[in-house]
Amino acid sequence: MRGWRTFRTFLDGIAEKYGRDFRIISRWEPTSQKCSCCGFKGGKLDLSVREWECLNCGSKHDRDENAARNILVAGGQSETKNGRGGKHKTTVKVAEVSETSTRRGAMAR
Repeated sequence: MRGWRTFRTFLDGIAEKYGRDFRIISRWEPTSQKCSCCGFKGGKLDLSVREWECLNCGSKHDRDENAARNILVAGGQSETKNGRGGKHKTTVKVAEVSETSTRRGAMAR
């Protein structure tokens, strides 16, 4: 374990030097077993299984890409399959008076 702690300390120093986040997640986090779209945990997969389909939502996953998305979420990032990524801040904009609105109770066609 001493070698691993040294490695983590080294990575933390490099991240700080270059202004990056360095976060540690649990080694027991089921990153390759959990669907990055719906969060369903399908169970242990043999290492030979490189692609799989979620039994809950039907999404098809590459094992490594799915794990990478789950690692981002577990590390506190908001990036998911449909996430925008980056450090974008959403701004509020007031609607123009001329913008169209929908009548209350109107049926969609």
